[in-house]
Amino acid sequence: MTVTTRPTRKTRSARPAPEADTGLRGWLWASGQLIVLGVEVFALLFLLANPAFRPKAIQVVGSTHLDPHQVVAAMAMPPDRSIFLLDHSVLEARLRALQWVKSASVALTLPDHVQVTIDEWMPVAVLQQGERSFFLNAEGRILGPAPEAGSLPIVQRPALASTQAGTAVLSPELEALLIPMSSGFPGAYRMRVVAFSLDDRQGLSIKTDRGFIIYFGQMATADERATLEPKLAALKALASRIDLVSSPITYVNLMNPAAPAVQMRPGR
Repeated sequence: MTVTTRPTRKTRSARPAPEADTGLRGWLWASGQLIVLGVEVFALLFLLANPAFRPKAIQVVGSTHLDPHQVVAAMAMPPDRSIFLLDHSVLEARLRALQWVKSASVALTLPDHVQVTIDEWMPVAVLQQGERSFFLNAEGRILGPAPEAGSLPIVQRPALASTQAGTAVLSPELEALLIPMSSGFPGAYRMRVVAFSLDDRQGLSIKTDRGFIIYFGQMATADERATLEPKLAALKALASRIDLVSSPITYVNLMNPAAPAVQMRPGR
């Protein structure tokens, strides 16, 4: 038996990839990224340091009782701060801290423009404390000094400790009742409300232009304020029996609307 052998063919091993080319490409890519990053950082620093992007053109819209310089000062923008570093929400929050400001919006526009839009509170009443008067907003808080009351309702709080801006003088709910009450008094009772008065227990009274006082009682709670309507109805019924305009009245007590009391001046 003849045994033959076939020589085995040597397999050719795979040639390794050139490491030098791969390393070079990686180095070039990394270098390119560093260059791009450096250019971006340089451009950012240039923009932040460039005086052309500092807020210079500041426009204030809607400010009536506040001077535009007060508005700008309240925002406290550093003069060397780039417009890119300003946060409009922070500036708006600073403006809302001003007592006259109901709402505010700040728009930043390149390269250096800042527009401030102010919505101010409208005075709805006047607090009278001795010789001084102060505007009140719809929340019953002091806005600032009032040169004159004009046609606004006057509120007196003899026991009020502070007249600083922002001080709460009366509740918004009670104020919302007093304003239409003041305007409706002449038509309903043929006399005018000279001033509303609240004592330290929230007891409400009004001084009329006929020289007498009308007492309504406490108005601190919602239930107490709800009694104001029946008390005014009792006053209307009383006016049908007594001439409130010309009678020598000292005061009218409506604390119990079912049994209103009238005190006449003595000697009549």
